[in-house]
Amino acid sequence: MSIALADEKPDIQQKGSRANFSWRVVEPWDERRLAAFLMVKHRRNENDWTRRPSPFFATLGRSHVECSVLLSNPDSLAEIERLLTGELRGILAGADRVHAVILDTWKSRGVSPS
Repeated sequence: MSIALADEKPDIQQKGSRANFSWRVVEPWDERRLAAFLMVKHRRNENDWTRRPSPFFATLGRSHVECSVLLSNPDSLAEIERLLTGELRGILAGADRVHAVILDTWKSRGVSPS
């Protein structure tokens, strides 16, 4: 099963200048999916795997990706949602590719992915 968002829009809770976003993913995070997500969320780009900070958080066994950010302007909530959702989609697409490589490697070595 792929790593993908279950919903187009996150659940958003805003209190003052802090906004918390929560996106549902199709499948709960298992060890392989979570490892792929963590590998991709911290890289700078396809060629640079130097760690970078990432506001996204996921937990083993849950079906969510969460993010908490400070808003410089509460009116910018819709724009922040759009930017974060776009970045998260890119991370999940990369994690899905890494996850597929992990599974293919295991299969080629005769290891059961279960």
